[in-house]
Parts: sequence; structure tokens; C-alpha cells
Amino acid sequence: MSRRHVSASGWWRGWVLGLVLLAGCATHRPPGGTLLTGSRRAVRPAVAVASAAPEGEESAVAGSGGGVGAQPGVERLVLEGGTGGVLARPVRSRVDDGQEQARERARRVEGERAEALVRAAREEGREPEEARKAETERALAWMVGVASGVREVGTRLVFTFWVHEGALTPLDYQEEGGGGSTGRGVEAHVLERELRPFFREPLGRSTGEVVLRLRREEGRWAVAYDATRQGTRPAEARTLAVGTRGTPSGTFLSVHEAMRKGLRAVQVWEGGAARVEMTVELEDGRLTGWELVEARHTREGTGGGPRALSSEVAGNAVQVVLPFTEGLGPRTVRLVLRVEHRAGEAEARGRVEEAWVERPSLEWALTPERSWYHAMHEATLLRWREGVYEGSAWLAQKGVEEAALWFVGGMVGKGLGSFMTKGLEGLPKALGREPEVAAGWLRSALKRISSEDRKTFERLWRKAALEGEQAMAQGERETLRRLFVRLEQVVQEPLAADPKKLLRDEAREYYKELYPQFVRALDALTEELPIHHRRPLQYAHLFPADDINAAENLAMLQKYVHQEINFLWVRFRKARPHPTADEVRRAAEIIDGYFEPWYHRVDDPPGLSKTAGEARQAALRGLRSHFPGLE
Repeated sequence: MSRRHVSASGWWRGWVLGLVLLAGCATHRPPGGTLLTGSRRAVRPAVAVASAAPEGEESAVAGSGGGVGAQPGVERLVLEGGTGGVLARPVRSRVDDGQEQARERARRVEGERAEALVRAAREEGREPEEARKAETERALAWMVGVASGVREVGTRLVFTFWVHEGALTPLDYQEEGGGGSTGRGVEAHVLERELRPFFREPLGRSTGEVVLRLRREEGRWAVAYDATRQGTRPAEARTLAVGTRGTPSGTFLSVHEAMRKGLRAVQVWEGGAARVEMTVELEDGRLTGWELVEARHTREGTGGGPRALSSEVAGNAVQVVLPFTEGLGPRTVRLVLRVEHRAGEAEARGRVEEAWVERPSLEWALTPERSWYHAMHEATLLRWREGVYEGSAWLAQKGVEEAALWFVGGMVGKGLGSFMTKGLEGLPKALGREPEVAAGWLRSALKRISSEDRKTFERLWRKAALEGEQAMAQGERETLRRLFVRLEQVVQEPLAADPKKLLRDEAREYYKELYPQFVRALDALTEELPIHHRRPLQYAHLFPADDINAAENLAMLQKYVHQEINFLWVRFRKARPHPTADEVRRAAEIIDGYFEPWYHRVDDPPGLSKTAGEARQAALRGLRSHFPGLE
């Protein structure tokens, strides 16, 4: 079929295409996202075909492989000798390379979305400099508060922080007894005055682990500073300064209650001493559990009865633990206390000797593959903690379109065997894949439930992620569980008309992000440049763990070429009204093999000696050979 017989738009269409191509050639590829990592290997084009890609952009046709899940061995028409010549026999397509190119584009897009959300969280309606000042005030209050109860000359207090652009995350605390005489009192403002210059100058410019050492002298505290330790950023360490002046009341009360209950069970023999060890389980700023690990006597008593601990011991433990709640993710803080009873006193006294963060589970480990989730989660918590906007409301404005990576990362981090997904099969499989793949799947899957259910799902998941599952009422937990089950079911059902339209519209917008050099063409020629699903939307339910709008399943092409492909799928549907997934996959591979030269193009590929109509006839013969009965 001749091109001039199918292009009814005439001269004006060529004129618009010319303008679009000229504009596209002046467009450069935007920088890729830095929150996602992936392969950057160069791909050698399988065939030298000119494309509308701008300078610096790899060919949008060459090397672009088959559809989602396509396998090696696909045949497609290529030119011998690069340009010119006759249409050669079908050869093997470089499908794997094409899929990797598409995945690389998807990684870039998801990285850019993650960066946009983090940037918005950092900048919208807040003052970063004020947040850095608030970090300083909280750290000063912690150090001065802990030091205020120390009078013994020679005592050393060691505070270790991870510092990043003014954000101060406590990592470790130690107290070493001096064994000296009792010194004179040091007023809080005096110590604060000694410490503040360190926060203004060296700490304000540092990134990494910083240690501040205080040594008690007769009438003052001597301060030393060390930023020479080497190390990588711990997973709990923040990178964004938080502009709150104190600890949330709920956090304070829960930590206070845990210390009070745990230490209430400890008693020391009269005149004796003991070593007490406790653990506190945290997730973000929430206390999720605690345990009294041991209370071991280190000094025998004088023969009297047991003595309870003074309430000041629990007060000191609360004072030490609270700053550790400012970290990120699930983690354990371990405390060791030294307690003793002195003759003539009614209660035993004691203080925290050491407190440190034990590294979190592998699910939360700060790996390059999960850096995007850490960044998004911290940004969301920033809004939650500061109250610039109530965290859930702020994220609701962004929606799952922008925050799908955060949703998926949280689900994986909480474990795909939790109450939400326990017993399900397809959903954990889909969410457990590469981040950009799982995020795309979730967006498309949510398009297949009602808008009301979609809003409820987003709201309840945000609550689980920001406030913890323990904050959810039983009815909320049951509703969220029901919606996860519904997602598992709906992806196995044929698409209705409304979800199909939503997915088709989303595919077009997503394609613009994947191929920004084609944005002007797609906007100017909406009807003339459709987005083709290599595996049709009609068969999405046969591939429940795959995203029907995945980058590797989408291709822009000209309308008349799309009509030729639709003709083939109509023939396939008549021959196989109820196909299997393998049959659909094979049919898509055959069609791709003959039409790939037209994919991702606003014009016809140069040098081909046969038309799209002739490619249709060749593809039809290929389908007939694999599917007996196809007319």
C-alpha cells in the first residue's frame, strides 16, 4: 500500500511535521535521575535507520526490541548494507537490548519524579535555614541537658552525630566516669555558650560522622571536636534538616512510659551495683517496642534488702533516648545503664553509660538500589514532622502518580508477607520486582479500581507508612487488606471501558516523559500519532504481574501504520477468541518483528523498499504459520 494513499492529511501535515522535527533536533536529552541506579551500557543499533532523535539521543528505532517479556529469536525486517538496498530476509532482533533501553528510560523517568517530590518537600512553604537553626537548638538542648546532672570531675561525655547540610542525627552516646571529686555547678547557658561555636562553624559545613567530647573540670566543661572518622552514611541518618524545636508529645510520652516500666522492674541490693541493658525499637520517630534485656549485679550488697531505682534514672534514660527518635526507618537503640545503691540513701541511683543505634534490617539497608525510596520517605516525613502541611495531606496533593515509588518501597520495606498481602500470590510478585517496574505496575493496577477505592487505598497506606500500622483501627486494617485483595483480583479480569480509557490516556502522557524529543509532535498531531500497546490492552488480564503501560510495551507510530497492525490483531482475535498468554506473547513478537522499523518515529523509515501494507501481509503470513485457522 502506497503511503500517499493512506495519508489523507495532505500538505499541512508534512509542514507541521517539518516544524516539529526542526524543533526536536534543537532539544537535548534532560539529565537522568540520580535517585535511581541502573545499567548504563551502550547499545549498538541492530540496523542503521535514521530517526527523529535529537543529537546525543540514541536512535529511537535501532535496537528497540520486542514487547514486554519478548524472547530472543524474534524475526524482523532489516536492511542489508545499512542504507539503501533491498528488503532483506527477517533476522533475529536484538530484543534484550531494546528492553534494556526502555527500562533505562523508565528508570530515568522514575528518578526525575522522585527528585521532583524531594525537591518540593524541601522547598515548598518552608525555610531551610530556619530548619538548620532548629537542628542546632535541639542538639544543644540534648547535650546541655545530659551534662547538667554531672558533677564528678573527670567525667567524659561523648556525642556522635551524622551531619549532612545541617541535619544532625545521633548515632552514639557514651559516658565515662571520672572518679574525681565533686566539681562546682556549671550553669546551662555557660555550657551552651561554649558549644554553640562548634555548631555554627565546623558542624555547619561538615558532612559525615562528627564527635563532640565534653570533659568535666572543676568549674567548667572542656570541649573537643573530631570530624576525622571515616565511614559511610548509616541508613537512619537524615539529609534534610527538620524545623521543629522539640520532641512530639506522643513520642515523649511513649518513651517515658517504656523507660518507667522497664526500669521499675530493676532492684539493687543495699550497697550493691548492677549493669542494666535495655533495647528500644523505633520506626522513624515512633517507638514500636522495648525490652529489658538483663539486669546483672556487678557488686555484692552489704546484706540489706533490695532497693528500687530512683525516678531520676528513668528520667536520664528518657533524656538520652529521645534524640535517637529523630532518625529514619526501623532500628534498635541499645542502652547500658550503671546503677548503684549508696549507704544511707533510700533509692538506688544511676545513669546511662552508653547508647547506640544497631544497624537496621536488610530491607532498610541504604543501598544504591533503594536510595530513591530513602530520599522520598525522608522528604515525606519532613513534611509530617514539621507540620508545614500535615504530612498525609501534603502527599495526597501529590498523589500516587508522583509517589508510586514511595508506596512500593514502603510495601517492600514492611515485608510483602504482612497482614496486607499475606496469602496473596500475584501482588507480592509484582511489587517485588525492580523499583521502576513495580511503581509502574501499581499505577496501572490502581487505574483498574474505582476512584473511591483508589482514594481510600492511598489514604490508608499513607497512614500505615507515616503513623505505623499500630495507629490503624481494626476497621481500617480490614479495609486496606480488602483493597489489596481487590487489586490482586482486578488485574486478572478483562479491562472495562473506563479503565481502558484511563490507561490509554496515561500511556500517552507517560510516553512523553520517556521520549521528551517527541512531545511537540505528540501534542501537535494527537490523532495522527497514536501510542501503540505491543501487547494490546484487551489482553492485559493475561499478564497480571506485568504493567500493560510499561515502557517496553509502548511505541509511538503513525496512524496508518497503527491501522495495519490493528488489522492483524482483529484477524488474531477471530481465530483465537480466548487465547492463552503464550499465544498473545507470540503474536505480539511476530507483529513487532515486521513493524519495528516504524516504531518511535514521526515519519517513515528511510530506505525501506516495501510499505507498511506489505509488512502487514508478511506479518499475516507469519501469524498463519503459527496459528492454524487464522484467515
